[in-house]
Amino acid sequence: MPLFVLLFAVTFALTLWGRRKYQTVYDEELKNLAASGITGAELARRILDVSEIGGVEIVKGHGLFSDFYDPLRKRLVLTPQHFNGSTFTALGIAAHEAGHVLQHRAGHVPLHWRVAAIRATIWLSLPLVFAGVFTMVLPVFGKSGVYLALAGWSLVAAWNLVTLPVELDASERAREVLERNHAFRNLDERIGIARVMRAAGAAHIDGVFSVLSWLGTLVFGLLPTKQG
Repeated sequence: MPLFVLLFAVTFALTLWGRRKYQTVYDEELKNLAASGITGAELARRILDVSEIGGVEIVKGHGLFSDFYDPLRKRLVLTPQHFNGSTFTALGIAAHEAGHVLQHRAGHVPLHWRVAAIRATIWLSLPLVFAGVFTMVLPVFGKSGVYLALAGWSLVAAWNLVTLPVELDASERAREVLERNHAFRNLDERIGIARVMRAAGAAHIDGVFSVLSWLGTLVFGLLPTKQG
């Protein structure tokens, strides 16, 4: 088996696993509401305030990868359902993104690697998909073209997987702030929001593989369907 095909198979399997884990936790905690009624935007702001971090804008975003912290613009972007929502899911995602702000303030260098990986994924997703289709349709490229497309997909996805520890670190930093400030009203909130924070890192690992993940869902039934 060519090395590129093996790399593709491994990264594709890990991507599907990460996406499934994230989606399962996301759907389960979407049913639970915080007793205080606090929104994701409010929780993120509270984490920054108690950490004495100013100058960061928290805005409502739209589109692909809308939950994102941009260290260059000092802007924390949340999708409307996470910005305004009070579900454990919304709060967990917002807290996780606030964790990236904590990393930035602490000078956590790998954060910039992670941001670069996500941006590369966004910008390269469609070109790589089109390149793959192009090489498969035109026989002149043969197997070498297919292998090249698989290698491109796999390398970008692998880089996202390698930088996942940055996501775990962000969640842990935010969780510690919440614990110190007694932000949780009850044990259910503490456990549920923490689950989402731990799973949130998988939200960005499948940019290039979003189409392939969708096909995997249809063909293999590997991913759970949304509930509720």
